[in-house]
Amino acid sequence: MTETKEKAVAPKKNDDAIIKELLANAPPVEEVAVELPSKNKFYKLLNPSNPITLRPMNFEDEKSIASNKNVNQNVLNVLLSRCINNVDVRSILLFDKLFLLLKLREISYGTEYKVTLSCPACRKDNQIVFDLTQLGVNYIEDELTNPTSMKLPILKKSVKVRLPRVNDEHYLNNVDEITANLWRFVEEIEGHTKKTIISEVLKNLPLKDIHTLLDVLQGSRYGVDTKVRFACNYCTHNEITDLPITADFFTVN
Repeated sequence: MTETKEKAVAPKKNDDAIIKELLANAPPVEEVAVELPSKNKFYKLLNPSNPITLRPMNFEDEKSIASNKNVNQNVLNVLLSRCINNVDVRSILLFDKLFLLLKLREISYGTEYKVTLSCPACRKDNQIVFDLTQLGVNYIEDELTNPTSMKLPILKKSVKVRLPRVNDEHYLNNVDEITANLWRFVEEIEGHTKKTIISEVLKNLPLKDIHTLLDVLQGSRYGVDTKVRFACNYCTHNEITDLPITADFFTVN
């Protein structure tokens, strides 16, 4: 009488084990620590012992952009809130936000950004590739404070101006809204903090003083320098222009 040996039956894998096995060759989603142009100086971190980090976009993030025909500031803020860690997106300074958007695009799709530009001289379309790592970044001085102190060039009065954050964007949609809401950002003029006084003075500022304040609010001094050179492939036209950030910026190209 011969004995029959039973074959050993491998234990059945659960769904989690199967999914893990199928994704074994997928690259890890690694968060990267970021030092913002503000040097992370003005933020209350959720965990002060950890850095601010950013993870690459995933397909769900990309869908959230693609499903919105109008890629406005709110859509971009939601995207950032999904990918950033250890800081409240609403508290981010606007010049830091632009840095984060460019960094997010870089770590998600690579450093090359391909775009079609029409030459203003010959009207022909140019396929241009920009290297995002070549954009300069202007970091704040260590002694900078928020609100920041400045001198009005015409009135010669000292002013303290609060740097705008993401939750201030709705006051800064256009020049009319910015000028109407300047009083919200000017915290002090020559030691006077009463908003009625500040508002009345702002209404009567010389043009040069107004533009000095607007320059601070628009963050042109700090953050990513988005000026790039465009040289037409078909004619001699050559100019410095702003990096075109279109609805295709957060797609593979």
